[in-house]
Amino acid sequence: MDSEKKDQYWVMSRRNRSHGLEPIKEACRRAGNPQDKLKIIHVAGTNGKGSTVNYLRTILNEAGYKTGTFTSPHLTSHFDRIRIDDVWIEEDVFNQYLQKHLKTIEELDLGMFEIDCLIAFEWFYDRKVDYAVIETGLGGRLDNTNIVKNPVLELITTIGMDHMQILGDRITEIAFEKAGIIKKNSHCLYGYLQPECAKIIQHKAQRMHAAAHGIEKYREPSAKEMVFQGVTYEISGARYQKANAALAIAAAHFLGIKTDTPDMKEAVRVCQWKGRFETVSEHPRVILDGAHNEEGIRALCRSLDGLPKPLLIVFSALRDKPGRKMAEMLKGHADQLIITHFENARADDTDGLAVEGAEIMDSWQEAVKKAAEECGEGTALITGSLYFVSVVRAWLTDEAKI
Repeated sequence: MDSEKKDQYWVMSRRNRSHGLEPIKEACRRAGNPQDKLKIIHVAGTNGKGSTVNYLRTILNEAGYKTGTFTSPHLTSHFDRIRIDDVWIEEDVFNQYLQKHLKTIEELDLGMFEIDCLIAFEWFYDRKVDYAVIETGLGGRLDNTNIVKNPVLELITTIGMDHMQILGDRITEIAFEKAGIIKKNSHCLYGYLQPECAKIIQHKAQRMHAAAHGIEKYREPSAKEMVFQGVTYEISGARYQKANAALAIAAAHFLGIKTDTPDMKEAVRVCQWKGRFETVSEHPRVILDGAHNEEGIRALCRSLDGLPKPLLIVFSALRDKPGRKMAEMLKGHADQLIITHFENARADDTDGLAVEGAEIMDSWQEAVKKAAEECGEGTALITGSLYFVSVVRAWLTDEAKI
Protein backbone atom coordinates (compact mmCIF):
# COMPACT_ATOMS: atom_id res chain seq x y z
CA MET A 1 0.00 0.00 0.00
CA ASP A 2 1.34 3.45 -0.94
CA SER A 3 2.17 5.62 2.04
CA GLU A 4 -0.25 8.37 0.95
CA LYS A 5 -3.10 5.86 1.17
CA LYS A 6 -2.36 4.82 4.73
CA ASP A 7 -5.09 6.19 6.98
CA GLN A 8 -7.20 5.38 10.02
CA TYR A 9 -8.26 2.01 8.57
CA TRP A 10 -4.64 1.02 8.08
CA VAL A 11 -3.96 2.11 11.67
CA MET A 12 -6.96 0.15 12.98
CA SER A 13 -5.78 -2.96 11.12
CA ARG A 14 -2.50 -2.98 13.04
CA ARG A 15 -2.98 -5.32 15.95
CA ASN A 16 -1.57 -4.19 19.26
CA ARG A 17 1.87 -5.71 19.81
CA SER A 18 3.28 -7.48 22.83
CA HIS A 19 6.77 -6.05 22.58
CA GLY A 20 6.94 -4.00 25.75
CA LEU A 21 7.27 -0.25 26.20
CA GLU A 22 10.60 0.30 24.44
CA PRO A 23 9.11 0.83 20.95
CA ILE A 24 6.67 3.54 22.08
CA LYS A 25 9.41 5.12 24.21
CA GLU A 26 11.72 5.23 21.19
CA ALA A 27 8.96 6.61 18.93
CA CYS A 28 8.24 9.39 21.40
CA ARG A 29 11.97 10.06 21.84
CA ARG A 30 12.28 10.61 18.09
CA ALA A 31 9.32 13.01 18.31
CA GLY A 32 11.02 15.02 21.07
CA ASN A 33 9.24 13.35 24.01
CA PRO A 34 6.12 15.53 23.88
CA GLN A 35 4.58 13.54 26.75
CA ASP A 36 7.26 14.90 29.10
CA LYS A 37 6.30 18.48 28.25
CA LEU A 38 2.63 18.10 29.15
CA LYS A 39 0.75 18.39 32.44
CA ILE A 40 -0.67 14.89 32.44
CA ILE A 41 -3.36 13.36 34.62
CA HIS A 42 -3.05 9.60 34.18
CA VAL A 43 -6.18 7.47 34.70
CA ALA A 44 -6.30 3.70 35.23
CA GLY A 45 -9.02 1.32 36.43
CA THR A 46 -11.24 -1.55 35.40
CA ASN A 47 -14.38 0.51 34.83
CA GLY A 48 -15.29 4.17 34.89
CA LYS A 49 -12.13 5.51 33.25
CA GLY A 50 -13.84 7.16 30.30
CA SER A 51 -16.59 8.68 32.42
CA THR A 52 -14.09 9.98 34.99
CA VAL A 53 -11.99 11.50 32.20
CA ASN A 54 -15.10 13.16 30.77
CA TYR A 55 -16.20 14.59 34.12
CA LEU A 56 -12.73 15.95 34.77
CA ARG A 57 -12.46 17.39 31.24
CA THR A 58 -15.83 19.11 31.74
CA ILE A 59 -14.69 20.62 35.05
CA LEU A 60 -11.35 21.74 33.61
CA ASN A 61 -13.09 23.35 30.64
CA GLU A 62 -15.54 25.15 32.92
CA ALA A 63 -12.54 26.44 34.89
CA GLY A 64 -11.06 27.82 31.66
CA TYR A 65 -8.41 25.20 30.93
CA LYS A 66 -7.72 23.87 27.45
CA THR A 67 -7.82 20.10 27.95
CA GLY A 68 -6.73 17.17 25.80
CA THR A 69 -8.19 13.72 26.42
CA PHE A 70 -7.11 10.30 25.20
CA THR A 71 -9.59 7.45 25.69
CA SER A 72 -10.39 4.05 24.21
CA PRO A 73 -12.07 2.29 22.59
CA HIS A 74 -13.76 4.71 20.24
CA LEU A 75 -17.54 4.92 20.10
CA THR A 76 -18.37 6.78 16.89
CA SER A 77 -15.11 7.23 14.99
CA HIS A 78 -11.51 6.25 15.50
CA PHE A 79 -10.75 9.95 15.87
CA ASP A 80 -12.96 10.36 18.95
CA ARG A 81 -10.22 8.72 21.02
CA ILE A 82 -8.12 11.89 20.72
CA ARG A 83 -9.86 15.16 21.64
CA ILE A 84 -9.21 18.71 22.75
CA ASP A 85 -12.08 20.31 24.67
CA ASP A 86 -14.29 17.41 23.54
CA VAL A 87 -13.61 18.06 19.82
CA TRP A 88 -12.07 15.13 17.96
CA ILE A 89 -8.82 15.41 16.08
CA GLU A 90 -9.65 16.10 12.43
CA GLU A 91 -9.00 13.32 9.94
CA ASP A 92 -6.57 15.37 7.84
CA VAL A 93 -4.64 16.40 10.97
CA PHE A 94 -4.47 12.79 12.15
CA ASN A 95 -3.19 11.75 8.73
CA GLN A 96 -0.56 14.52 8.73
CA TYR A 97 0.89 13.15 11.95
CA LEU A 98 0.58 9.61 10.62
CA GLN A 99 2.59 10.49 7.50
CA LYS A 100 5.15 12.39 9.57
CA HIS A 101 5.86 9.32 11.71
CA LEU A 102 5.22 6.59 9.14
CA LYS A 103 8.87 5.56 8.83
CA THR A 104 9.18 5.27 12.62
CA ILE A 105 5.87 3.38 12.87
CA GLU A 106 6.93 0.80 10.30
CA GLU A 107 10.51 0.51 11.56
CA LEU A 108 9.40 -0.04 15.17
CA ASP A 109 6.34 -2.09 14.13
CA LEU A 110 3.95 0.01 16.22
CA GLY A 111 0.41 -1.26 16.77
CA MET A 112 -2.78 0.80 16.67
CA PHE A 113 -2.75 1.89 20.31
CA GLU A 114 0.91 2.91 20.17
CA ILE A 115 0.26 5.00 17.05
CA ASP A 116 -2.69 6.72 18.72
CA CYS A 117 -0.57 7.44 21.83
CA LEU A 118 2.19 8.98 19.75
CA ILE A 119 -0.19 11.19 17.77
CA ALA A 120 -2.17 12.23 20.85
CA PHE A 121 0.92 13.26 22.82
CA GLU A 122 2.34 15.29 19.96
CA TRP A 123 -0.96 16.93 18.99
CA PHE A 124 -1.65 17.96 22.58
CA TYR A 125 1.84 19.46 22.83
CA ASP A 126 1.56 21.26 19.49
CA ARG A 127 -1.85 22.67 20.45
CA LYS A 128 -0.50 23.79 23.83
CA VAL A 129 -3.14 22.21 26.03
CA ASP A 130 -3.13 23.18 29.71
CA TYR A 131 -3.81 19.60 30.82
CA ALA A 132 -3.84 16.22 29.10
CA VAL A 133 -6.04 13.57 30.73
CA ILE A 134 -4.74 10.20 29.55
CA GLU A 135 -6.63 6.94 30.01
CA THR A 136 -4.75 3.65 30.08
CA GLY A 137 -5.81 1.10 27.50
CA LEU A 138 -5.19 -2.05 29.53
CA GLY A 139 -3.85 -2.44 33.04
CA GLY A 140 -1.31 0.22 33.89
CA ARG A 141 2.19 -1.05 34.62
CA LEU A 142 2.83 -2.25 31.06
CA ASP A 143 0.32 -0.02 29.29
CA ASN A 144 1.68 2.02 26.40
CA THR A 145 0.56 5.24 28.05
CA ASN A 146 2.78 4.44 31.04
CA ILE A 147 5.84 6.21 29.66
CA VAL A 148 4.87 9.45 31.36
CA LYS A 149 7.67 10.41 33.78
CA ASN A 150 6.12 13.12 35.93
CA PRO A 151 2.30 13.16 35.89
CA VAL A 152 0.55 15.94 37.75
CA LEU A 153 -1.79 13.37 39.25
CA GLU A 154 -2.71 9.69 38.95
CA LEU A 155 -6.28 8.45 39.30
CA ILE A 156 -7.42 4.86 39.81
CA THR A 157 -11.17 4.42 39.37
CA THR A 158 -12.17 0.84 40.16
CA ILE A 159 -10.51 -2.57 40.26
CA GLY A 160 -12.39 -5.65 39.14
CA MET A 161 -11.94 -9.02 37.47
CA ASP A 162 -11.32 -8.23 33.81
CA HIS A 163 -8.61 -9.15 31.28
CA MET A 164 -7.48 -11.86 33.70
CA GLN A 165 -5.58 -13.69 30.95
CA ILE A 166 -3.25 -10.67 30.79
CA LEU A 167 -3.43 -9.01 34.20
CA GLY A 168 -3.81 -12.03 36.48
CA ASP A 169 -6.71 -13.99 37.93
CA ARG A 170 -6.63 -12.53 41.44
CA ILE A 171 -7.95 -9.10 42.36
CA THR A 172 -4.68 -8.22 44.09
CA GLU A 173 -2.71 -9.07 40.95
CA ILE A 174 -4.93 -6.75 38.93
CA ALA A 175 -4.53 -4.04 41.58
CA PHE A 176 -0.76 -4.41 41.29
CA GLU A 177 -0.96 -3.81 37.54
CA LYS A 178 -3.17 -0.71 37.96
CA ALA A 179 -0.83 0.63 40.66
CA GLY A 180 1.94 0.52 38.07
CA ILE A 181 1.03 4.04 36.94
CA ILE A 182 2.24 5.50 40.27
CA LYS A 183 5.54 7.33 39.74
CA LYS A 184 8.20 8.51 42.17
CA ASN A 185 7.21 11.46 44.35
CA SER A 186 3.80 11.67 42.68
CA HIS A 187 0.23 11.99 43.95
CA CYS A 188 -2.50 9.38 43.42
CA LEU A 189 -6.21 9.51 44.21
CA TYR A 190 -8.29 6.36 44.06
CA GLY A 191 -11.99 5.61 44.10
CA TYR A 192 -14.03 3.14 46.11
CA LEU A 193 -11.77 0.10 46.10
CA GLN A 194 -11.85 -3.19 47.96
CA PRO A 195 -9.66 -2.97 51.12
CA GLU A 196 -7.14 -5.46 49.75
CA CYS A 197 -6.79 -3.40 46.55
CA ALA A 198 -6.41 -0.13 48.45
CA LYS A 199 -3.64 -1.80 50.46
CA ILE A 200 -1.79 -2.69 47.24
CA ILE A 201 -2.09 0.91 46.02
CA GLN A 202 -0.83 2.28 49.32
CA HIS A 203 2.09 -0.15 49.37
CA LYS A 204 3.14 0.83 45.83
CA ALA A 205 2.88 4.52 46.72
CA GLN A 206 5.11 4.04 49.76
CA ARG A 207 7.72 2.26 47.65
CA MET A 208 7.66 5.15 45.18
CA HIS A 209 7.76 7.82 47.93
CA ALA A 210 4.41 8.96 46.55
CA ALA A 211 1.19 10.02 48.26
CA ALA A 212 -1.96 7.93 47.67
CA HIS A 213 -5.36 8.79 49.10
CA GLY A 214 -8.82 7.28 48.80
CA ILE A 215 -11.64 9.76 48.33
CA GLU A 216 -14.32 10.23 50.98
CA LYS A 217 -17.69 8.60 50.58
CA TYR A 218 -20.67 10.48 49.19
CA ARG A 219 -24.24 10.51 50.46
CA GLU A 220 -27.26 9.91 48.23
CA PRO A 221 -30.24 12.05 49.24
CA SER A 222 -31.99 10.97 46.01
CA ALA A 223 -31.44 8.84 42.93
CA LYS A 224 -30.00 11.76 40.96
CA GLU A 225 -28.19 13.60 43.76
CA MET A 226 -25.04 13.09 45.74
CA VAL A 227 -23.49 15.06 48.58
CA PHE A 228 -19.72 15.00 48.23
CA GLN A 229 -17.34 16.96 50.44
CA GLY A 230 -20.30 18.89 51.81
CA VAL A 231 -21.64 20.00 48.41
CA THR A 232 -24.77 18.69 46.69
CA TYR A 233 -24.36 17.73 43.04
CA GLU A 234 -26.98 16.48 40.61
CA ILE A 235 -25.86 13.71 38.28
CA SER A 236 -27.28 12.75 34.89
CA GLY A 237 -27.40 9.14 33.80
CA ALA A 238 -26.87 6.04 35.88
CA ARG A 239 -26.34 5.80 39.60
CA TYR A 240 -22.84 4.40 39.05
CA GLN A 241 -21.73 7.74 37.59
CA LYS A 242 -21.71 9.26 41.07
CA ALA A 243 -18.50 7.43 41.94
CA ASN A 244 -16.86 8.63 38.73
CA ALA A 245 -18.01 12.21 39.27
CA ALA A 246 -16.77 12.15 42.87
CA LEU A 247 -13.28 11.06 41.80
CA ALA A 248 -13.18 13.77 39.12
CA ILE A 249 -14.31 16.41 41.62
CA ALA A 250 -11.65 15.27 44.11
CA ALA A 251 -9.05 15.52 41.34
CA ALA A 252 -10.22 19.05 40.53
CA HIS A 253 -9.87 20.03 44.20
CA PHE A 254 -6.31 18.67 44.18
CA LEU A 255 -5.62 20.95 41.20
CA GLY A 256 -6.99 23.92 43.13
CA ILE A 257 -10.30 24.23 41.28
CA LYS A 258 -13.49 25.23 43.11
CA THR A 259 -16.44 23.05 42.10
CA ASP A 260 -19.16 24.42 44.37
CA THR A 261 -20.18 27.36 42.15
CA PRO A 262 -23.56 27.27 40.34
CA ASP A 263 -21.88 27.18 36.91
CA MET A 264 -19.58 24.36 37.93
CA LYS A 265 -22.39 22.32 39.47
CA GLU A 266 -24.43 22.80 36.29
CA ALA A 267 -21.46 21.60 34.22
CA VAL A 268 -21.31 18.45 36.35
CA ARG A 269 -25.08 17.98 36.07
CA VAL A 270 -25.20 18.04 32.26
CA CYS A 271 -22.02 16.03 31.72
CA GLN A 272 -22.76 12.87 29.71
CA TRP A 273 -20.33 10.25 28.39
CA LYS A 274 -21.84 8.80 25.23
CA GLY A 275 -22.60 5.11 25.31
CA ARG A 276 -22.82 5.04 29.11
CA PHE A 277 -26.46 4.98 30.15
CA GLU A 278 -27.13 7.27 27.21
CA THR A 279 -30.75 7.88 26.21
CA VAL A 280 -30.78 7.94 22.40
CA SER A 281 -34.56 8.02 22.03
CA GLU A 282 -37.39 9.17 24.30
CA HIS A 283 -40.36 7.69 22.40
CA PRO A 284 -39.73 4.80 22.60
CA ARG A 285 -37.24 5.10 25.45
CA VAL A 286 -33.98 3.48 24.27
CA ILE A 287 -30.88 3.53 26.45
CA LEU A 288 -27.36 2.42 25.48
CA ASP A 289 -24.86 1.31 28.10
CA GLY A 290 -21.44 -0.20 27.48
CA ALA A 291 -21.37 -2.45 30.55
CA HIS A 292 -18.71 -4.69 29.04
CA ASN A 293 -17.65 -6.85 31.99
CA GLU A 294 -19.08 -8.39 35.16
CA GLU A 295 -18.35 -5.38 37.35
CA GLY A 296 -19.91 -3.07 34.77
CA ILE A 297 -23.07 -5.18 34.59
CA ARG A 298 -23.31 -5.25 38.38
CA ALA A 299 -23.05 -1.44 38.52
CA LEU A 300 -25.60 -1.10 35.71
CA CYS A 301 -28.10 -3.36 37.46
CA ARG A 302 -28.14 -1.01 40.45
CA SER A 303 -29.58 1.68 38.16
CA LEU A 304 -32.32 -0.40 36.51
CA ASP A 305 -35.03 -0.58 39.15
CA GLY A 306 -36.10 3.02 38.59
CA LEU A 307 -36.59 2.66 34.83
CA PRO A 308 -40.13 2.60 33.37
CA LYS A 309 -41.44 -0.91 32.81
CA PRO A 310 -41.55 -3.17 30.94
CA LEU A 311 -37.78 -3.39 30.63
CA LEU A 312 -36.53 -5.19 27.53
CA ILE A 313 -32.78 -5.78 27.44
CA VAL A 314 -30.71 -6.62 24.34
CA PHE A 315 -27.31 -8.08 25.22
CA SER A 316 -24.15 -9.16 23.41
CA ALA A 317 -20.57 -9.53 24.63
CA LEU A 318 -17.05 -10.56 23.70
CA ARG A 319 -15.76 -14.10 24.10
CA ASP A 320 -13.21 -13.20 26.76
CA LYS A 321 -15.91 -11.99 29.19
CA PRO A 322 -18.07 -14.12 31.52
CA GLY A 323 -21.00 -13.65 29.13
CA ARG A 324 -23.42 -16.20 30.62
CA LYS A 325 -22.91 -14.85 34.11
CA MET A 326 -23.50 -11.31 32.85
CA ALA A 327 -26.65 -12.44 31.02
CA GLU A 328 -27.97 -14.12 34.19
CA MET A 329 -27.44 -10.90 36.13
CA LEU A 330 -29.39 -8.92 33.52
CA LYS A 331 -32.18 -11.52 33.34
CA GLY A 332 -32.90 -10.96 37.02
CA HIS A 333 -33.87 -7.35 36.23
CA ALA A 334 -35.43 -7.70 32.77
CA ASP A 335 -39.03 -8.37 31.80
CA GLN A 336 -37.51 -9.82 28.66
CA LEU A 337 -33.86 -10.52 27.83
CA ILE A 338 -32.82 -10.84 24.18
CA ILE A 339 -29.40 -12.27 23.42
CA THR A 340 -27.87 -11.51 20.06
CA HIS A 341 -24.60 -11.48 18.11
CA PHE A 342 -22.71 -8.76 16.23
CA GLU A 343 -19.92 -8.95 13.68
CA ASN A 344 -16.58 -8.70 15.44
CA ALA A 345 -13.67 -11.13 15.49
CA ARG A 346 -13.80 -11.17 19.31
CA ALA A 347 -17.59 -11.35 19.68
CA ASP A 348 -19.15 -14.36 21.38
CA ASP A 349 -21.89 -16.25 19.55
CA THR A 350 -25.39 -16.65 20.92
CA ASP A 351 -24.69 -20.22 22.06
CA GLY A 352 -21.91 -18.92 24.29
CA LEU A 353 -24.20 -16.32 25.87
CA ALA A 354 -27.51 -18.20 26.05
CA VAL A 355 -29.25 -18.57 29.41
CA GLU A 356 -32.56 -20.19 30.26
CA GLY A 357 -35.54 -17.92 29.68
CA ALA A 358 -33.78 -15.56 27.27
CA GLU A 359 -34.85 -15.09 23.67
CA ILE A 360 -32.17 -15.71 21.04
CA MET A 361 -32.03 -13.53 17.91
CA ASP A 362 -29.17 -13.85 15.44
CA SER A 363 -29.79 -10.41 13.91
CA TRP A 364 -28.90 -7.64 16.34
CA GLN A 365 -30.81 -5.14 14.16
CA GLU A 366 -33.99 -7.17 14.51
CA ALA A 367 -33.34 -7.58 18.23
CA VAL A 368 -33.03 -3.82 18.73
CA LYS A 369 -36.15 -3.19 16.64
CA LYS A 370 -38.13 -5.77 18.62
CA ALA A 371 -37.10 -4.27 21.97
CA ALA A 372 -37.92 -0.73 20.85
CA GLU A 373 -41.30 -1.73 19.39
CA GLU A 374 -42.42 -3.94 22.27
CA CYS A 375 -41.28 -1.87 25.25
CA GLY A 376 -44.31 0.45 24.85
CA GLU A 377 -44.14 3.09 27.59
CA GLY A 378 -41.29 1.16 29.20
CA THR A 379 -37.60 0.95 28.34
CA ALA A 380 -35.40 -0.78 25.79
CA LEU A 381 -31.83 -1.18 27.09
CA ILE A 382 -29.01 -2.14 24.73
CA THR A 383 -25.94 -3.28 26.65
CA GLY A 384 -22.82 -5.40 26.73
CA SER A 385 -19.63 -4.91 24.75
CA LEU A 386 -18.66 -1.32 23.99
CA TYR A 387 -18.01 -2.49 20.44
CA PHE A 388 -21.61 -3.74 20.27
CA VAL A 389 -22.98 -0.50 21.70
CA SER A 390 -20.86 1.42 19.19
CA VAL A 391 -22.30 -0.35 16.13
CA VAL A 392 -25.86 -0.09 17.49
CA ARG A 393 -25.42 3.61 18.21
CA ALA A 394 -24.04 4.27 14.72
CA TRP A 395 -26.94 2.35 13.17
CA LEU A 396 -29.60 4.14 15.21
CA THR A 397 -28.08 7.59 14.77
CA ASP A 398 -27.34 7.16 11.06
CA GLU A 399 -30.90 6.70 9.87
CA ALA A 400 -33.00 7.30 12.99
CA LYS A 401 -34.30 3.76 12.83
CA ILE A 402 -36.33 4.03 16.01
